[in-house]
Amino acid sequence: MAAPPPPPQRTTSPVSSEIIAQNDDILSEILLHLPVKSLLQFKSVSKQWNSIISDRGFSLLRCRRHCYSPSSGLFFLHHHPFISPIYDFISFTSSSHPPFFSLLKSSSFDINQSCNGLFLCSSDSDVVVCNPTTNAIASIEALGKIHPRCVGINLCFDPLRSPFYEIVHVYTSNFDESLYSLDVYDSKTKKWRNKVVDQFRVPFDVEFLNGVYWERGIYWLSHTESTIFFDLEAESIETLILPKALEGAYIERFRYFGESCGHLHLLEIRTNCVQEFDVLELNKIDKIQWLVKYRVNLDVLGRGFESEMFLDHTDRFGRKFRFYAFSIFAIVHDNVKNDEDEKNSEMVLSIPGKVIAYNFKTKISRLICNVVDESDKLFPFRGHNAVQFIESLYSP
Repeated sequence: MAAPPPPPQRTTSPVSSEIIAQNDDILSEILLHLPVKSLLQFKSVSKQWNSIISDRGFSLLRCRRHCYSPSSGLFFLHHHPFISPIYDFISFTSSSHPPFFSLLKSSSFDINQSCNGLFLCSSDSDVVVCNPTTNAIASIEALGKIHPRCVGINLCFDPLRSPFYEIVHVYTSNFDESLYSLDVYDSKTKKWRNKVVDQFRVPFDVEFLNGVYWERGIYWLSHTESTIFFDLEAESIETLILPKALEGAYIERFRYFGESCGHLHLLEIRTNCVQEFDVLELNKIDKIQWLVKYRVNLDVLGRGFESEMFLDHTDRFGRKFRFYAFSIFAIVHDNVKNDEDEKNSEMVLSIPGKVIAYNFKTKISRLICNVVDESDKLFPFRGHNAVQFIESLYSP
């Protein structure tokens, strides 16, 4: 019996590097999968590569492909002397500092806000939008005529919806400090639209300096049970109900309000001797209901860092208390769409002498770095101004 014929050999015709090099579309598709740091290095390979990577359309496409990218690190205000602020940088991925860190050290910029890879910075009457990854800067010249009664400026940038960004400027009336107006700058036209919303009132003590961009809106906190946000689509001021104030003795009040990878979080701690607190998230569907996303036990979070974070005290009546020394920098999510897969979602905290990260799923804290600590351990809520650094090629 004759032996069966051998199976046919699979022949391949690999695409040569010359063909790829000559086809900008194929090359662009390959480059879109690389990290930002590599792309910046590869700009020096050739004029062709530099042209592709520097193209605004390429950077925007990469932003959209890698939407909700996780943070690579944090800039935080370490000290604010009379002349100029001093910032530190914490990296989550490497020991290197982005180019913007050197620019901060040589200037008097204040970082007002970060938004999807862009920073809004100010110095005296000058306001700039910059990419801290590439040091690309756009000066908002019209803000040289900014209203003298400015109470806050905020950046709105979402590359999934538009290749352009907007700046929201809120200021009080010349005649009535309880009345506010709002202007909007559009990077597409490079012009301001004055009094997009005019003569509106707000709840008590709205924190216009600390606005957060989320889902086409700028959200501000207040010290009442309701606050406001600016809807960029409707161009209107809307009301948002806040969770009821926490009960208990008022010793210290700390609130964290921030966004990461499409999640808007709020937490409030009324005393530094409470063992547990909740991390809330605004429902993405109805944008009304605050849901308990995580419950944090500080005794669990502090394992391995007891000597820095815990201070046990007995009062004159023999009652025992435990004080917790910490300050929350940020809640950082991984780039995931399914909440069940959030394996690397963490809360980044400062404790005396250290910065640590607490994993919500594993309930384990890890050391990020050691820092010089200038605070008293008894006063943990130092109100750090921390902004998330997201690598991006987008040029403002």
